[in-house]
Amino acid sequence: MDYTKQFTCGSININHKKTHAMNYFRRLISFSLLVTGFLLCFLLPAYGDDVPSSVLKPDFGIIAGEWQRTDGGYLIKVNNVQRDGKATVKYFNPRPIHVAQATISRQEGLIKLFLKLQDKGYEGSTYTLYYYAEEDAMAGFYYQAAMDRTYQVIFIRKDKTD
Repeated sequence: MDYTKQFTCGSININHKKTHAMNYFRRLISFSLLVTGFLLCFLLPAYGDDVPSSVLKPDFGIIAGEWQRTDGGYLIKVNNVQRDGKATVKYFNPRPIHVAQATISRQEGLIKLFLKLQDKGYEGSTYTLYYYAEEDAMAGFYYQAAMDRTYQVIFIRKDKTD
């Protein structure tokens, strides 16, 4: 069944031809969406038991330890790492600098360590670091609030014998 419908939008006339094939196509899309929704809602949760727990709850403990910045005497110590992303984090340059906030999370498949520093000369400065397992290193950005500048930085794990 073919028919033409005319629409007026201001001074523009639009002829719209609707065919039986278009109706069939719309019904097919609706049915496909319904089936997909059913599969997502009822069948996929059954496979949730097969998902490794490391994907559901990542092991943030891998970043526990001492990390030395490659361009100086800056040191981050990460201890007491919890599954919820909380940890005890200390920062040294070379003296201790107060860490006001430290969070560990996952972003785009990488473990992310975020630090906010709050000490004389460091007010509002932050580190946003990502852990790269293949290198056993953390790389990211240091925002120096006092200068309003961002630097790319790399931290490598210190050997326990250092």
